[in-house]
Amino acid sequence: LLGSAPHESKFWLYLVLIALWGLLGHWTNCGTNYPILAQIVPVSSRNRVMAWEAAIEDSIAGAIGPILVAQLAERAFGYDFGAVKGRRPGMDALSAVALGKALAATICIPMVSAFALTSLLYWSYPRDIRTSQQRHSNGKEASRAAA
Repeated sequence: LLGSAPHESKFWLYLVLIALWGLLGHWTNCGTNYPILAQIVPVSSRNRVMAWEAAIEDSIAGAIGPILVAQLAERAFGYDFGAVKGRRPGMDALSAVALGKALAATICIPMVSAFALTSLLYWSYPRDIRTSQQRHSNGKEASRAAA
């Protein structure tokens, strides 16, 4: 998509990509983060930990994303804010390409990073489960001894 001319209509391609993103792009919270947190976080802290996870994840994206897109578009990809005011011929298309590249970078780089970090769970998750189970069984033994 980034290689195509800005004036070419890509409606159907964008529609398919956005539909696929809606169906497949948001699986990490409900399919990975929350189930794992539900298993490794003690019951007494579970709601607080999940609330913090959702708040931090969503607020960082909302706070940093627009600033990062603007800075990348201007500094790395050549977006010209003056072209919007001055309307120099041909600059709108170049600025649109620069903005598209900045958006692609701010979407693809974090998603690839999240994929890589989530893949590390194959290594750490079994150990975390064992630790959680040991902590839980030690807590039961301590409460029985106190009774």
